[in-house]
Amino acid sequence: MSLEHAILGFLRERPMTGYDLKNVCFDESASHFWTADQSQVYRTLDRLETRRLVRAKRERQTSRPDRKIYSITDTGGAELDAWIARSDTPPPLRDPFLIRLRFAADLPDDDLLGLLRDRRDALQERLESLRVRSAEGSAEPRDRATLLHRLTLDAAATDVRAEIDWIDDSLELLEARIEQENPTPPGGQSRLFSPARGARGSVTDEGSAT
Repeated sequence: MSLEHAILGFLRERPMTGYDLKNVCFDESASHFWTADQSQVYRTLDRLETRRLVRAKRERQTSRPDRKIYSITDTGGAELDAWIARSDTPPPLRDPFLIRLRFAADLPDDDLLGLLRDRRDALQERLESLRVRSAEGSAEPRDRATLLHRLTLDAAATDVRAEIDWIDDSLELLEARIEQENPTPPGGQSRLFSPARGARGSVTDEGSAT
């Protein structure tokens, strides 16, 4: 995804400052699929203004420094429409967690399992946040833009649920392998204790969805 085009899209919805783009749009509306820091937003706005895709209007404030309100130009709107209509291949996957997991064979058993369980806990928190945000919207989207925003939340939640399912399967495989490599003595108790998990897709008493 192009940060330039994301900014053009938000500015087509309404003119706003660079501060609002960062704090209202990227930190709230689009945080489930795209992030940007304040310096990135301002650098991108400068490039867009140079290319005449956006224009800036200086607005005076009584008790604060002047601020710049950005709006999209006709040229910027045409650029945005052309980008939206373009067909793209899925972007390459770059996941630091998977790189760490790929080279984690020498970790102690408990640390290896903990790596996956910590990831699962973080994903569960993200999934709950997405559910709350989706529930905050109206039961019936009032317009197409609202419906499309709901669909992006659904897509993000689907990805998170799929990774949680994968982690559960991975934990089962790793626990079985560890038991094979370290068989429990007769009459002993396995030292592997996994968090309680209900049926796939359900929420257990501990609040974990699987």
